[in-house]
Amino acid sequence: MAPEGGTVLDACRQGGVPLPSLCHMDGLSEVASCRVCLVEVNGEEHPVPACVTPARGGMRVSTDTPALRAHRLAVAEMLFAGGHHVCAFCPASGRCELQDLGRLVGLDAVRTGPEIPRWPVDASRARFALDPGRCILCTRCVRACGELEKAWALGVAGHGHRSRIILDGGSWGASRACTDCGRCVDACPTGAIFEKALAAQGLLPRRDPPAAHAPSPLPATGRRLRLATVWLGGCSGCHMSLLDLDGRLLDLAPRIDLLYSPLCDVKAYPQDVDVCLVEGAVATEEESVLLAIIRERTHLLVALGDCAVTGNVTAMRDGAGGAAAVLARAWAGPGGVPVRAPELPALLDRVIPLHEQVRVDLSLPGCPPRPDLLFLVLSDLVAGRTPGLEGLLRFG
Repeated sequence: MAPEGGTVLDACRQGGVPLPSLCHMDGLSEVASCRVCLVEVNGEEHPVPACVTPARGGMRVSTDTPALRAHRLAVAEMLFAGGHHVCAFCPASGRCELQDLGRLVGLDAVRTGPEIPRWPVDASRARFALDPGRCILCTRCVRACGELEKAWALGVAGHGHRSRIILDGGSWGASRACTDCGRCVDACPTGAIFEKALAAQGLLPRRDPPAAHAPSPLPATGRRLRLATVWLGGCSGCHMSLLDLDGRLLDLAPRIDLLYSPLCDVKAYPQDVDVCLVEGAVATEEESVLLAIIRERTHLLVALGDCAVTGNVTAMRDGAGGAAAVLARAWAGPGGVPVRAPELPALLDRVIPLHEQVRVDLSLPGCPPRPDLLFLVLSDLVAGRTPGLEGLLRFG
């Protein structure tokens, strides 16, 4: 069952039917360019892209036929042959959606075709780099830059095999529109756009897609939901979005016990928490210890917002040289000599999203997640239902 106005791809994911895609990303407009999600629909002469085909009652859809498997294998081979995809030397190896597609379709060799243009790597931006040889022209970076950040610094130039991603100003370093937000990096399914500092250190995390729903419902106890909220390395914007529920908080209040939160004066994280909403990435040693305690004492852990899910703004310090460089710039004594004040927390060398340290049961991306989404999730949880979020999640 797809959400109202949903697509065949939404229906497949809602129903747990595996269907690969590359150009689709929740929260972005659809372009149906990769053709990986083609399905066969009774009554249609040719396969159709599931990401833009509206789901209708009574449709009979085939997602895994010999013809579709052959088609996906051909698309994967074409994409590998159309670039310089040498996984052993790519910073995205192990976290690349094209690599995942190749494994899924059983691609074990690539036939070479005509020589393709070798566009130079653009490393002129201080924090990021663009390698056109690893680009599959899914345009997720272009759409994320324009539709989420409203910068429109990225575009596509050229035709056919000479098409490529370009920046305003001619190079990334000369771009005036780029805000260094990193949304293009989060959106890229391959290693075409990456953060230099993390790639050089081999620290690029695997970008598993956010869980579309919790793996299991809460145990039915008949009591009120035992809720905690936590603020780690973030700006409190996700908690502000929670407060923006306004009067709807009063609707939820009779069914919730708030045990631990920045909103209440409780010093120690309690035992037997049903649900914990964790805002922010793990940026300090203290936060790392607290997150381990939260995981041990919580039935369902929710990564709340983009910082918790990907690192987002909190992780921008990594691109500036990490904790030591940031402290040297922001906390210096006479003559610029770094000073370690006792009140400063011990920073981790690298900011990490929650799923790199503990198991996350539910991811709610957004900067911040919308109040309507939070109300839907909390309403389902207090009712003992597993939230159905297919088609509702978005970054930014």
